[in-house]
Amino acid sequence: MRQRPDDRMKRRRVNNPGTTRSATISITDVAAIAKVSVGTVSRVFNQNPTVDQDLRKRVLKASRNLGFVPRTLQRCIGLITGRASPALPIGFVSVMTSLVWRYLAAEGYSVELIDISNLEHAYQAHIEGVIAIVFDERITRLTEVPNLPILTINHPIPDHFIHSVRADHCQQAVLAVNHFLKYGHQKIGLIQIEPDEWGSRERLRGYQETLAGQGIALDDSLVQYSALQPVYDVVTRWIRHGVTAILNFGEDTSLEVLHILTNILGVKIGVDISIISLEDIPIYQYFSPPQTTVHQPLEELAQLAASHMIELCHSRNAQPKKKEIVDICLTSTLIVRDSVVQCVNPSLEIKHTS
Repeated sequence: MRQRPDDRMKRRRVNNPGTTRSATISITDVAAIAKVSVGTVSRVFNQNPTVDQDLRKRVLKASRNLGFVPRTLQRCIGLITGRASPALPIGFVSVMTSLVWRYLAAEGYSVELIDISNLEHAYQAHIEGVIAIVFDERITRLTEVPNLPILTINHPIPDHFIHSVRADHCQQAVLAVNHFLKYGHQKIGLIQIEPDEWGSRERLRGYQETLAGQGIALDDSLVQYSALQPVYDVVTRWIRHGVTAILNFGEDTSLEVLHILTNILGVKIGVDISIISLEDIPIYQYFSPPQTTVHQPLEELAQLAASHMIELCHSRNAQPKKKEIVDICLTSTLIVRDSVVQCVNPSLEIKHTS
């Protein structure tokens, strides 16, 4: 019996490894190329652990050669990310992304990374919920998507019925300022990235309330933002005006601050000036002197975000009520090392070194 032209075309598509994905390709074709049963192909695509590793590789290679992409059966969570630190690839966003992915993967979920500028990708039906590691309000646009749980990390927006887990950023500043006050510092500089982010506003509140509580007059020149001016200008001006302690709270520029002080201005940290940096990243303990830091409970934040998102996905068809908003706040810890010393009243001479 002669083959019809469309039958011959189908066979050519299936047998040509270079072809793109075609609607005519099925798991039956994958099984034929891999020389296994259709049941084996199905078990491979469903990630059944009982399939022999060599068989698994054979099926996956056949699938790729044919251009066959199976419909995913694994549950998927979208991770919305935004600004990542150019100076610290191990900064908050990248670390939190990795931690959340790890906890979700352990529960059998796949993760799709979505940039905040491409929120439309989160509208896809296979995305069961989204966890946002972002600091602006664009995430609220996703509230128009039906049956899509949204949870933010370190950016609470309860008015939009968006769930959140967060560290107490006000408490972070209170911890650091009180530590400086304990050592006699009153002229304390605070440097952050952006003035209009929730975390920055909360740390500023903690800074201001703690100083005011001790009767120390607030000086606006001691609060600066790296997004608005060069860090070198800020640090140089502070040193000239007798700042004795710095809350080094700008993730993108925290290492730059230390470099400018030590290697350009010739100021000795832990002798001439005291520093407390944000995020207890491993590199800080290897500085000379080791840096006192504020430690956010990143592991716990990630674990809570993942576990609550899974719960929200399981109950996402239930009618939401205001009282059901997840809003969990964790405290941070001060890691005391050698970068904070008793305040003196120095008249520092700025040394510009090459």
